[in-house]
Amino acid sequence: MMVFEHAPVTKWWYTLPHMKKEYGVYAAGAALIVLLVAGVWWKRNSSQLLPVSEPIATSSPEQTTTSSTPQVQPAPAAIVKPKPLPKEPASFSLVPGDTVTSWDFAGTRKDGGQLEAAVRADITRLKGLLNSGTYSNYELYVSIANQYEMLGDGGKEYEYLNYALAIDSTKTGLAWHNMGKLLERLGAYNSARVAYDHMIAAQFTSQYIRARLEFLQAHMPWDTDAIKQAEADLSTSVE
Repeated sequence: MMVFEHAPVTKWWYTLPHMKKEYGVYAAGAALIVLLVAGVWWKRNSSQLLPVSEPIATSSPEQTTTSSTPQVQPAPAAIVKPKPLPKEPASFSLVPGDTVTSWDFAGTRKDGGQLEAAVRADITRLKGLLNSGTYSNYELYVSIANQYEMLGDGGKEYEYLNYALAIDSTKTGLAWHNMGKLLERLGAYNSARVAYDHMIAAQFTSQYIRARLEFLQAHMPWDTDAIKQAEADLSTSVE
């Protein structure tokens, strides 16, 4: 009878711990590999995964000023009332030392009746023509002064002659002539002489030269040199 020898049989409960050990080693190795791969992948893709910060919007200086500074509404324009037109400045004053006791004298039309009323109506009419262009203001002022002379109102005559002189005192002798006659009438002789001198300086005509010569002969006969010069001027003058 043959006897068979059996190979030793390893019990399963004996080999189980060894298998668990081997599988644990393999699992640990696999986990390590996974971690290494995951680390490499994370390193490569982390920059893409991180959120990109957007730049902060800032305002330009102009925008900042506009948004932060309150708008100031311009103040309403002040209403400027038109100023009344000033009177023409006086162009002639009395010479120091001359005095006028009274600016009033006997007027040829001052009767308190129809003659005077007509003159005053004419004064109103002439004043209404000022700045109308119908006549020059120079002519109108001289005409108004003449009306006041007929009323014996030397103060008003002097005023309106000055208005005329403010317009023209260098080219026309009419207002100077009437100013000289007025001041001569009122006894302001030195002032009258100055007016006559301005008269012939503005217009060197025989009419004005004769008027000045007659004034000198009547009120300043002692000034013989001035009289002789006036006579010489008259002989060479033209109308």
